[in-house]
Amino acid sequence: MLVSIVFEEEDIEQPSKVELYTQGTGSWRSITCVGNPHGIAEWNRSQAFVNGAIHWIAYERRVVDGLLPCSIKAFNMGSQAFSVTKMPAALVRLVNRNLVGHSIMSYGESLAVSCRDGGFCCIWVMKEYGVAESWAKLYDINLPIGLEQIIGFRKDGQVLLSTNDHGLLCYDCETKTSANPVDTESSVKFDSDTFMESLVLVKQGNGGS
Repeated sequence: MLVSIVFEEEDIEQPSKVELYTQGTGSWRSITCVGNPHGIAEWNRSQAFVNGAIHWIAYERRVVDGLLPCSIKAFNMGSQAFSVTKMPAALVRLVNRNLVGHSIMSYGESLAVSCRDGGFCCIWVMKEYGVAESWAKLYDINLPIGLEQIIGFRKDGQVLLSTNDHGLLCYDCETKTSANPVDTESSVKFDSDTFMESLVLVKQGNGGS
């Protein structure tokens, strides 16, 4: 299944247009999108799959008290419905400090948001899924060498991150120690995702063999 979200940059009152592509039928169909006017900004396209739903950081296209309001928008793959969860004011302020320096990711079975500013980064976790009041700051990370990107979390809880010199580190937030897991001399950009084995066959279109 593919999800397409389109919104008008200039017309903030225009609702987002959402379409789903189903591989079984080979067709697109429109669905209703709640929480307008929220959009996924070009400067941040991170997403996380948690609790059967895809999550984005969504932005209202207006300024309130000097800040760009933002929240978590989710699309449930089972019910094929959208939902919106508020972010705490402190986290909204951190996101606004560096609009290109934050990302959403999974933390075990929970949802997490990281915000960085130079070599400093903080990580917030929504401890109870879908409950806005359950957001809490989990870690502060301060690297003198400069932090480029929080990539994700390992199963042992360590944070996988990249540095300003394009290094790849595993950081232990409890002991505040790090290790370089791989040689990344020629690497510039990193990303991570969850791998799950499956025996489900992909339906082929006409002409497939």
